[in-house]
Amino acid sequence: MLKDNLRQAGLNQEVKHHERYGSISWVEIESDWAYWIDPESFSLKRVKKRAPVGAIIIVKTRKKLDDERTYVDSSFGVVAETGMAELTKREASEVLAKQVFEYMRGSKHWPPFMSLKRIQQSGDVEVRFEPNEYDSFVLLMTRKIVGADPIEFLNRLKKHEAPQDPSWRVETAKSGRSRCRWCRDFILEGRFRIGEPYFYEGSLSYRWYHPRCATSRMDVNELENLDGYSELSPDEKQRLKRLFTQ
Repeated sequence: MLKDNLRQAGLNQEVKHHERYGSISWVEIESDWAYWIDPESFSLKRVKKRAPVGAIIIVKTRKKLDDERTYVDSSFGVVAETGMAELTKREASEVLAKQVFEYMRGSKHWPPFMSLKRIQQSGDVEVRFEPNEYDSFVLLMTRKIVGADPIEFLNRLKKHEAPQDPSWRVETAKSGRSRCRWCRDFILEGRFRIGEPYFYEGSLSYRWYHPRCATSRMDVNELENLDGYSELSPDEKQRLKRLFTQ
């Protein structure tokens, strides 16, 4: 599958043996902050100096605005024998779409972190791939890729089953670094935050919301079912409900 990524990107590279990926070698990647997409789990793996040839890679770069504020920029590529060959996000998505189809065809399941986005008038299907809170891809499943009607093919697949069914969580922010998934403002240290569970690299993590912003995802009557709610004092429970209904 990783060799197919190289061919899709127009790179004809000789590959060597690696014990996990068969005839795939690992090469050094010069980046302080990058991830590669594992075609077996579709989770993001942190690049620790090396990545497997043929893997789609996401490189993160911290940049400054004119007013000295910083933001994180993402670039994309595929790992070749000589390093990373740059791709546009659209090109990376096209490679991932074929990779996802191979997974679906072999496992008869939807991969993790994927959901149906919309069906186009042409009958092609857009699939959303969100391996974490910050990275999202739209993959186009076409008749050419699938070799049949994409809608019928996807309807035959079983949904991916997460390792467990975790609950949403409430807690006070441990720092002021987390951002609200809804409004994108920081959640101040010591303030309540509501967590939507998801799995990242096989581990449970959360997408955080301000209580007032979480109303877009849940009802006030559901607060008592949140993980961590029973640990709050009676006064904290009342304050949380007031914030939730403001």
